[in-house]
Amino acid sequence: MIEHWNLNIPVFAHEHKIYAMDLIGFGKSQKPNVRYSLELFASQIEAFLYLKKLDNIIIVGHSMGAASGIFFAHHKPDKVKALILANPSGLFGDTMEGMTRVFFGLVGSPLIGEVLFSAFANPMGVSQSLMPTYYNQSKVDGKLINQFALPLQDKGALWSYLSPSKRPLDFRLDHLTKPCNYKGPAFLVWGAEDTALPPHKIIPEFQQLLPQAGAYIIPRAAHCIHHDAHEEFNSRLKKILNLVEETA
Repeated sequence: MIEHWNLNIPVFAHEHKIYAMDLIGFGKSQKPNVRYSLELFASQIEAFLYLKKLDNIIIVGHSMGAASGIFFAHHKPDKVKALILANPSGLFGDTMEGMTRVFFGLVGSPLIGEVLFSAFANPMGVSQSLMPTYYNQSKVDGKLINQFALPLQDKGALWSYLSPSKRPLDFRLDHLTKPCNYKGPAFLVWGAEDTALPPHKIIPEFQQLLPQAGAYIIPRAAHCIHHDAHEEFNSRLKKILNLVEETA
C-alpha cells in the first residue's frame, strides 16, 4: 500500500525518480474477481513498465510486494537493475506449523473465510492484525489503522484479501529454480523481531533462491520494517542505493 511508505518515499524523492504502485486488489487499486497470484502481480509490474517506458529498474518491495518483485525478476531478469527486498514473503521454511496451518486452512474454507473477513475488516480487527507486525507498537495509531481498514470496505476486497489464504500456493516462490534466473544485485533487509518470518529461518531460504543477496538485519523492528524502524531502514536503503550506483 503506497501510503504505508509515507516515511520513506519523501526522503528519497529529491534524489531518485520514484514510481510507486498498489498491487491490483490491494490498497486503492481496483479489486476485480480474478485469480490473484504472484504471476498476476508480476504481469502488472511488466505492464506498468511498458506504459511508463521504463527499463533497468531498481525494485524496492516489502512482504508480498517483494515476493512479486522476485517473481518478476526471475521471468524478466534483463529488466531489473537491482532487487531490494524488505521482509519478503513467498518462502516460509517450517515457520507455519500446527495451529497456524489449521487457521489458514479454515480461512481457505469459503464460509468460514468470509465470516473471519467480516470480523477483521474493521478498525478493531485491523489493529489486532497490525500489532504483531510492529516492534514499535506506538506507530499503530488511528491514522495507520484507517489506512489499512478503508481498502477492506471496497467492492471486491473479500476476493483479493482472502486469496493468499484460499490459494497459498499461488503466492509462494518454492517452485522457482534455485538459484533463480535473476543474477543481478540483490539485498535482503529484515526486521530482527519478525515473528511471522523470523530472519534466522527465512533468510537462508531466500539465499538459496538469490545466493548473491546480502542480508541486513535491523534490530528493534518487526515485519513492517520500513515503517516500524523507518530511520534505520532509510539509512540502510540509502547505503544500498549508493552501492548499486557505484557498482553499475
